[in-house]
Amino acid sequence: PTYVTPMAKEGASLDGSNQHSSGSWKRFAGMRTGEVLRMVRLGYSVLHTDIDVVWLRSPEPYLMCSGEASRPGGEHGPGSRFECGPLLSADVAVSSDNMSPGRDTEGRASYSAGGTFNTGILFLRPTVKGRAFAEEWHANVVSPPPGSRYVSLTSDQQVFNHMMRKPRQWPGVDAPHGSAVMREAWDGGRVTLGSLPLALFLNGHGYFVQRADLRLKVSPFAVHATYSLDNHDGVAKRQRFREAGLWLADGEEYFRGRFLALNASVPPAVAAALGAARSAGQSPNHIGVHAAALRGYLAELRDALALARAMKRKLILPPLQ
Repeated sequence: PTYVTPMAKEGASLDGSNQHSSGSWKRFAGMRTGEVLRMVRLGYSVLHTDIDVVWLRSPEPYLMCSGEASRPGGEHGPGSRFECGPLLSADVAVSSDNMSPGRDTEGRASYSAGGTFNTGILFLRPTVKGRAFAEEWHANVVSPPPGSRYVSLTSDQQVFNHMMRKPRQWPGVDAPHGSAVMREAWDGGRVTLGSLPLALFLNGHGYFVQRADLRLKVSPFAVHATYSLDNHDGVAKRQRFREAGLWLADGEEYFRGRFLALNASVPPAVAAALGAARSAGQSPNHIGVHAAALRGYLAELRDALALARAMKRKLILPPLQ
């Protein structure tokens, strides 16, 4: 079955702006917090996710701490690196915009609290506190009390971050090092806030740039296309996923046309500089080698662009590592 949002039923559409201050975005934020509230009221645990998240496998065994994964010796069992048991006490759990999955794995709540909570991946349980938070979160998005600190905010994520932290304090929550949860969240403890491990719920920098999943030897549940640059628009996000082999939705028209592919190579000057440094027992990681690489790659790109233009073809660049 396909879920149809209230805005879609009304024939409404976003105005094309990715700015959180746009009128349509504010309406969309109110709609989705309202839908989350509606489902939590019905007694469902809700996994709220942005559309620019690719799910690689089901997070249910971790979020619900169920099945083989939760048992001794399981992926998320007692004593494991990402034990699921401690997260069961969280009424709400949220992902992070932080940049270091490694530091997050060590510090968990203490590291997560120091950055921006990203509601693009958010989990709410239908506990008494979880329902109360969903009620007030939605209310503060669509009709914040006059004079409150929520009036000037323009997105559900901004409201979420302000609600969870004590005013004029940082990080404004009790976040013990190594703990999976943060205490004293939302008005001094009205809710227990969980930290979704950055290594399992990776943001764009952690996955596309760092490939932290390989370095940390983990199998993430999801990849969120944040840190996409290029206006953070759909084109940039799709290309990020495409380069990572996670985008399989291109139609036949995407592959039609005349193309010229540029395969990356090591410029001769760079190979010579690397060899000279190693022969001298020195590290090749210095400004001379970097400058030679820059000159070589720019010359290679110039030649490829000229050839593609002469042949009336689109130039396909190699992945930039």
